[in-house]
Amino acid sequence: MRLILRDYQRRLIARAQAAYRMGHKAVLMQSPTGSGKSATAIEGVICPSVALGRSVIFCAHLEEILDDAAGRIAEAGLTVSIVKSGRKLAPNAQVYVCSTPTLARMLERGEALPQADRVILDEAHRAASSTNRAILTHYRNTGALILGLTATPARGDGQPLDEFEQLVTGPSVRELVSMGNLVPCQVFGPDPNKLSPGKIGDDPVRLVLKELAHRRCAIFAPNGAQAKAINDALRAGGYRTEAVLDGTPSEIRRGVRARLADGTTQGVVTVRAIVEGFDAPVLDCAVLCGGFSTITPWMQAIGRVVRAHPGKVDAIVHDLGGAWFWHGLPEDGRSWSLQGMQGRNTTERPRGLRRCDACHAIFEPKTRCPRCGSVLVSDPRPMRVQRAEMFEASQVPVGDRAARYVASVEKKLIERGMPARVAGMRARERAPSWVREALAGVGETQRRAG
Repeated sequence: MRLILRDYQRRLIARAQAAYRMGHKAVLMQSPTGSGKSATAIEGVICPSVALGRSVIFCAHLEEILDDAAGRIAEAGLTVSIVKSGRKLAPNAQVYVCSTPTLARMLERGEALPQADRVILDEAHRAASSTNRAILTHYRNTGALILGLTATPARGDGQPLDEFEQLVTGPSVRELVSMGNLVPCQVFGPDPNKLSPGKIGDDPVRLVLKELAHRRCAIFAPNGAQAKAINDALRAGGYRTEAVLDGTPSEIRRGVRARLADGTTQGVVTVRAIVEGFDAPVLDCAVLCGGFSTITPWMQAIGRVVRAHPGKVDAIVHDLGGAWFWHGLPEDGRSWSLQGMQGRNTTERPRGLRRCDACHAIFEPKTRCPRCGSVLVSDPRPMRVQRAEMFEASQVPVGDRAARYVASVEKKLIERGMPARVAGMRARERAPSWVREALAGVGETQRRAG
């Protein structure tokens, strides 16, 4: 059964086609998690290509992605075969869905790869890996056109994604929320300035059992040992979780998804194993236990819980490592590029974010928390940034402000009985650095003028 693409999906395909007409051979298509990238590729690229007699392959590294893509392609009325070790290959299929590790081993052994005029690579932010590079180079040399799919076109090391020549971008997260394709997301987190290195702002077990037991949680631990410990503690506390780690077999992963869907399992504990290829829209809460310093895993993890689902009205994220301070909010605009420094926040927010000291919600600058109504709102930015902002907004020159500060302190010291000459000296000595710097600048200006 053929799908009907949404307007933004059709626009995305049109941009990719325009890039190919300009002579580009490898195009990267960006669209947020939950926007329907696979459906866009199937209906906008695979089906039309097959209709024109072209051969197509769809490549991915995870078995769940392969099975999901093969099922969707078959539903579109095309014959499909999966190319993966241990799977029986169906000859003369219209589309081959290929495991990238399998293709890489075939290249190493000198075996012929499936012929392709069009190559689609899912999770294409991984294109720089040696496996994907070898595959893309092979098909590029045969003249195939390449299309990469990803929600986050960003390498962890910030280097360019130079396997592609052109980037086309889809709707923003905020636009998808307004259309109902994703649910709104509230972030909670600690003040990063008060976190010790390597520490997090709360105990994830306590948090889930005491505050989030009514939620369907995905808990992202920093390593496998801690993931197992968190999973055991949650189960002992009565919260039904299962651990999904990098070595978890695909059939068990599929079983976890099924049990999440029917309610047998409430949540899942992982490290990074579900940030790709694990679609369980029933999940509505992400607990991030540190280790999210780069934008790709942070956005991908949050993407697990913001997909729309019947009865689901919102999602929450407890960012216990404080990565929100660097990345902003999930719905913020992002500037994506193939040239490195990807995912830069483009939301106009000159005054930063605010944090509620009562409920720990993170939000746009307001004097009252929109979540709980508390007036205990703090600005976690460094004080020097806040002072610079205050001075910029003020009509009073910084030198005058500094002089007024010293005069007020000097007056208080004199009222306490300190001699005027000593009070003036002490007021300057004990003044904050910005006051001393401002007064020094005024003095230097006057000296040059004299």
